[in-house]
Amino acid sequence: MNHDLSDLAQSLGRWMAEQCTDGLPGHFGEDLLERFPDEGSRSIGIALAELEANGLVTLSHVIGPHVPRVRTTVELFVACDAAITGHDPVEDSVVLARMLLADPNLGGRASDLEEAAGWERRRFNPAFALVIPNIAPGRVRSSIQNDYPTLGVLIADEDVVQLRRYIQRSSR
Repeated sequence: MNHDLSDLAQSLGRWMAEQCTDGLPGHFGEDLLERFPDEGSRSIGIALAELEANGLVTLSHVIGPHVPRVRTTVELFVACDAAITGHDPVEDSVVLARMLLADPNLGGRASDLEEAAGWERRRFNPAFALVIPNIAPGRVRSSIQNDYPTLGVLIADEDVVQLRRYIQRSSR
């Protein structure tokens, strides 16, 4: 995780990433006060603002609760997962992008791509979420479901170009 973050922000970020057992962004709020009882709501609020400033969470301020509502982002998994799961979502996303280039039909259903990768969902979802922005919006299958970042993607020639560029940018 980013060493510019306070210890509390790092602890909050890691804990939230660990709670997202499916690798999808999670929602948090007052439960943070319960999990970190030695910290006041102001300290937690400042730590959350740090995480938001680094793109690791988004905050919704509401009247009443002592801390804002928190939604984690894929960037939190990128920052934490190597330490939590032993897998780097960026490296994994490159693997998935290469798989989609080799067989574009795998993208039609996220479950098919997940099965082909042979990964557990906690590892698959953050990596797949990083691939999705490389696919034109009209070809990202949207549906209301809670298993994957999207139901699937349809790969066109333009997406092949974007996936190749993504692989080149993201490969280490």
